[in-house]
Amino acid sequence: MTSFAKTDFRLATSLVALALAGFAVPAVAADAAAADDQQAAAAADEPSEDTTIIVTGTRRTDRTVLESAVPVDVFSADDFKAQPAPQLQSILQTLVPSFNQQRNLLGDGSAFIRPPTLRGLPADQILVLVNGKRMHRSALVQISGGALNAGAQGADLSQLASPAVGRVEVLRDGAAAQYGSDAIAGVINLGLRRDDGFEVTARYGQTYEGDGQDTQITAFYGTKLGEDGGFVNFTGEFIDQNIWDRSVPRPTIAPLVAQGIIPSIATGNRLGGPENRAYRGVVNMELPAGDTTFYAFAHYGWQRQGNDFNFRPPVATTHDAIPGRPGTASTPAAVNPVFLDRVGFDSQGRALWDVNGARFNIFNDPRFPEMRNGYTPFFENTNEDLGIVAGFKGAEFGINYDISLMYGQNQIRYFMNDTINRALGPNTPTDFYMGKFVQREFNFNADFSVPVEVGFYKPLNIAWGVEVRREAFEVGLGDRASWEVGPYASQLLVECQLGGSIVPCSTPGSTIVPGAAINPFTGTRVPATQSPGSDGFQGFGPASVTEGGRNNYSAYLDLEATVVEGLDVGVAARYDYFNDFGDTFNGKISARYAFNEAIAIRGAASTGFRAPTPGQQFTQNLTTGFPFGSTVPLGIATVRADSAIGAFYLAQPLSPEKSRSFSGGIVVQPGAGFTLTVDYYNIKVDDRIGLTGNINPNQANPGGQTATQFLLSQGVAEAAELGAVRYFTNAFDTRTQGVDIVLSHKADTGIGRFNSSLAVNYNKTKVTDRKVINGTLANGQVLSNFRPVDDVRVTNIERNNPNWRAVLSTNWTNGMFDATGRVNYYGKFASRFDPITSGFGATPGVPDAAAAAALYPNPFIKEFKAQASIDLEVGVTFQEQFRLAVGAQNLLNTYPERETRNIFPSTGGAANGSIYPDTAPIGQQGGFWYVRASAKF
Repeated sequence: MTSFAKTDFRLATSLVALALAGFAVPAVAADAAAADDQQAAAAADEPSEDTTIIVTGTRRTDRTVLESAVPVDVFSADDFKAQPAPQLQSILQTLVPSFNQQRNLLGDGSAFIRPPTLRGLPADQILVLVNGKRMHRSALVQISGGALNAGAQGADLSQLASPAVGRVEVLRDGAAAQYGSDAIAGVINLGLRRDDGFEVTARYGQTYEGDGQDTQITAFYGTKLGEDGGFVNFTGEFIDQNIWDRSVPRPTIAPLVAQGIIPSIATGNRLGGPENRAYRGVVNMELPAGDTTFYAFAHYGWQRQGNDFNFRPPVATTHDAIPGRPGTASTPAAVNPVFLDRVGFDSQGRALWDVNGARFNIFNDPRFPEMRNGYTPFFENTNEDLGIVAGFKGAEFGINYDISLMYGQNQIRYFMNDTINRALGPNTPTDFYMGKFVQREFNFNADFSVPVEVGFYKPLNIAWGVEVRREAFEVGLGDRASWEVGPYASQLLVECQLGGSIVPCSTPGSTIVPGAAINPFTGTRVPATQSPGSDGFQGFGPASVTEGGRNNYSAYLDLEATVVEGLDVGVAARYDYFNDFGDTFNGKISARYAFNEAIAIRGAASTGFRAPTPGQQFTQNLTTGFPFGSTVPLGIATVRADSAIGAFYLAQPLSPEKSRSFSGGIVVQPGAGFTLTVDYYNIKVDDRIGLTGNINPNQANPGGQTATQFLLSQGVAEAAELGAVRYFTNAFDTRTQGVDIVLSHKADTGIGRFNSSLAVNYNKTKVTDRKVINGTLANGQVLSNFRPVDDVRVTNIERNNPNWRAVLSTNWTNGMFDATGRVNYYGKFASRFDPITSGFGATPGVPDAAAAAALYPNPFIKEFKAQASIDLEVGVTFQEQFRLAVGAQNLLNTYPERETRNIFPSTGGAANGSIYPDTAPIGQQGGFWYVRASAKF
């Protein structure tokens, strides 16, 4: 065991010892109270899990949590009651140790839709169900979702109003053979509330820093339908969250303030949580009619989010440098002047512009007063989500049936305000609509089951069914100005002379000086360039617009039985056919054996798969950046495998990811209110889909022809803007291993009722193989040993998430008073950055790379220490109807360990003003207090 693992193991062991001491307090109190109150002691001896029926991971109707052959966590509305965050995804992070999410501060759409991980696997390997029916996925393909989620397209859990959820079941085991694609990491089943009554809740809070003001107002109404258990209920939710900011000024700010160019209050951009306003509604109903029950449920959500997107300075500045880099650093002006006087065309028909003629500078143009001090683009999106399910269930001829239809749609529209299209010069707008992503899904399910007596201890449960599924993905066109390559994108500059003197070309009698196409701002004979499209995030142009989909047909068979007393066995098989890549067959076997009422062992083995999503197959867009040490902004294209550019770079059609999973564990119920489960898992995933690293299209073949030149000669017009190319491919294999430990205790005591739990997760992922691409391109250029997943991403896949994670929580109630305390523990994690994209050694021969290696002995990898945070809520209930609570998330105001790489001494932060790693699992918000009031009628 490495020293890294030993240290984390010791910390985790200490936490377990502390937890056991905490469990002992109510246990001893229960024993003391037993002499005075036998009824309370008897209640404490009966774990409630014995009667908690589960519906996830099994198609039997008599399985309880502890009788399951695979680990299932069950959380009720009471577990949600004392949660500080309104978003369902954030609530799950505090309940399930192997469920994580990170803050993507400047991650484009990933800053708004934060992709989670479960057991170290990405969002699109987590199957999400609502009332047992598949939830549609988000329209966002996580291009900037971090190493673990780069390229993932999963469901957006936060689109469902958390007050509408009455129960959550988390299956921590592979289940593709039971549920189909996406169920490699596990299954999260969100059960909607079924109760009646009227309930209103209001919550307000803000950070200890005084920002991030957060308001949530919810209402629930439910009533019975008929006399046979029918019901209908409605939930509404409103959320209003302000931006919270944990940045420091950019290094260029102080010089600009000192020169009086910008106000002293400017920081460059706010980095933290985006502003968010959301409206959500949920309806759930059942109406029995004899042996048949009609059911329907639906949700609708609309939200608008926004955050800053990097400050653009009005003039060039010089400031301090990062240690390890000699001299001073400089930040250029965001936009060079645009030359307005066109004087003719060259022999190739390209426009020539007078370098000494009229110019446009947006920073001093009276038509754009808001740009005088520079500008910070404000990036926004609207996220509209709709899901509808309806069906019939019942029994006929002794066979249970459930037939349903589902439709789901997610639409994300992007906007960029307070920015410009540089290539349009003085004709640029400052507000843009950049286009949309749309995901649509349709499901038909027919599920059947019947118990059959075959001589086993209990009847054999036979379940079978079919599914027909349609997925479609669309990229919609943005405003023309958001993607247009304007007339000033690339200007060939010339000078004119008259009588031996350089003069403006508008001077009568002047002539163009041969060979004088010199850009005075760079001193080189290159065009003056302005990046096209809305600055910060380019809109979706004609080359990005697409629409495509696929059909999926499935059939499954599931057998479960108690063969002899104490021995449960399950076998499942599933066949899937996809019209775009063919078929797949997967199976699962599970078993549980109870030695007695106190001890049981369980285990499962399965194969699984995840089909590439239409979003991964059809995403094609162009963003801007500075690849390969470029000093001018260039286009970074994400292309489809079947596009001309994708085919040129040997891209292949995507195939399904394939998995093999094994789990095994023990269940212990020693009495006195204690239960303990320990489960090991091992998940091998082959052919995982990911984005390639950047490929340089400006490398030449033996004849000196670059890929860009070749593609243009073949009529591929979009190649003109290329600075880098990447595409989705089946890129690598991984093995994920871990252990889940869940210890719970319930006790009625003389000082109240305690409900305590300790959940510990150890998880480690290893990249076991990587694809290597070798071949000769169509222009004769050789692509040699290109690895789509580079060393930087390998390190981050393996080490971005902590190996150890634990949650210790206790809920106490006594009459009208209640309190919930929670300790969240996060083990060590590490991250690695690319020295080229970070500026070290970007130019061969420059000593930055050697200096960086000396500064970081383990090149560019930093390990961050383990941390813990405490949550606390205290409430009081009046007249059994009204509850008032106060609470704090991260009570002790714990922040992540600060970043030390690429830090400017003058600010203590990075070039963009960040001071903490994006990957910090504890988050960057710090302490947050809130008050909550609710009323039930």
